[in-house]
Amino acid sequence: MASEQETIAISGGTVIAHNGDGHGMIEDGIVVIQDDRIVHVGASWDGKASRTIDARGKLVIPGQVSTHAHVGAHEAQRALVDTGQREFIRSSFLHFLPARRSGQPGIASQQDFRASLRFGFSALLRHGVTTVLAFAPEGPDEGRAMIEVAEESGIRLFWAPIVTGGRYWLEDSGKVTRELDEEAGLASLKRAAQFIERHAGAMDGRLNGVIALDEYYVSTPRLRREAKAVARSLGVPFTMHFLEQHREFFETVSETGRTPVQCLAEEGVLDPSTLLAHCVYIGSHSLVGYPIADDIHILGEHGTAVAHSPVAFSRRGMMLESFDRYRRAGINVALATDTYPLDMFAEMRAASTACKAADRNFEAAPAGAVFEASNVSGAKALGCPDIGRIAAGAKADIVIVDTGNLSFGVNPDPIRALVHLAAPGMVDTVIVDGRVVVADKKLSNVDESALLEEVRMSSERMWQHYSVYHPSGQTLAERFPAALPHWTE
Repeated sequence: MASEQETIAISGGTVIAHNGDGHGMIEDGIVVIQDDRIVHVGASWDGKASRTIDARGKLVIPGQVSTHAHVGAHEAQRALVDTGQREFIRSSFLHFLPARRSGQPGIASQQDFRASLRFGFSALLRHGVTTVLAFAPEGPDEGRAMIEVAEESGIRLFWAPIVTGGRYWLEDSGKVTRELDEEAGLASLKRAAQFIERHAGAMDGRLNGVIALDEYYVSTPRLRREAKAVARSLGVPFTMHFLEQHREFFETVSETGRTPVQCLAEEGVLDPSTLLAHCVYIGSHSLVGYPIADDIHILGEHGTAVAHSPVAFSRRGMMLESFDRYRRAGINVALATDTYPLDMFAEMRAASTACKAADRNFEAAPAGAVFEASNVSGAKALGCPDIGRIAAGAKADIVIVDTGNLSFGVNPDPIRALVHLAAPGMVDTVIVDGRVVVADKKLSNVDESALLEEVRMSSERMWQHYSVYHPSGQTLAERFPAALPHWTE
């Protein structure tokens, strides 16, 4: 954090500022930071700065807000791009997540946990994400590693250990089964609440609590109601994975006669502080085909937020139907970086193009709306109106994008160019809470080469362990063949 005497001025760039009603552009603007806050935004300033950041030829945007991320190197998931086990259809996590019921060590037992976390937080910051809501269990150390690595990175973190009301098992037959355990879920809810209370104000105030229920599909109505009640009592967001599996919808309707959205409404858990991760397979989706219930209307009526991660779903041949339709209904659609490379630019581009394809409309998901979903919509979902915007009084979370390259080119509309043409390598400077954590396109306190080597070793251990983990005894390469064969003489 900047010292009390330090005043940082970002000058000369195209500033995307917020006037209280929405974003607007200031050519050759100036942003002034003192401590952890923005104190001035405008076309001119007559004060004196102790440090000036030259942003000429660059775009100055709010720090991006990722409302759903599994922070890590995704060592196992890297094998699943463009492939996977057919029995899991469009679900990616079931390929590696379930533990062996017979007790063999899981894939993650070989992971370098801290290196994986350092990779995830480093990637987020290096790609311009300054705030992230992370999904992760507490681990063997009651969450200390997560907090320590996040604090070292300088990121703003929403997290508490996930609440788990059941689990998946990998049986010796190779089949994956689901098992509910409401009492275990209630116990993990109690621990999560205690964690939030115990760590209030940690990381210089950059750690924020959240009640994260792992999955709708692995929970019960009682657990969902009580989890939401705890979130309300603590004044924190409530989130969960929701309708990312095709079977969630049909099994719920078969068992209850209601859609999962209708169930959540009856349980009283829908409101603006509820953030549903994914929310793809609603009644009106083309792969569901259940027009009896207007799920979108129900969600919009309650002002519910959705964490939209289009990259992960597009890799599984799936899309939200659609970004615009959800927004028009009153749903707060915020973007998220659910899978590697934890890249919000890719998510913005995918959100726009997927919506255009879903709606058969080239004007759908306009760049301004998609850009807003990467910042102020996420801030609203997290209940933090002082992030996700460049405005006097807001937190000093700022990203400077270098637009002077052949990919970005020359464009009269920098936000359209940002959404459709920008890439993480263009991120020049990242400031979180008034502290510069990326400068000159380099992380301030991370040796990227050394970190990549640690993650490479972690990945190879996990890949080599696959034949021990999976009942088939196949190697990872046999189970998920490479796109091209190895060269042979």
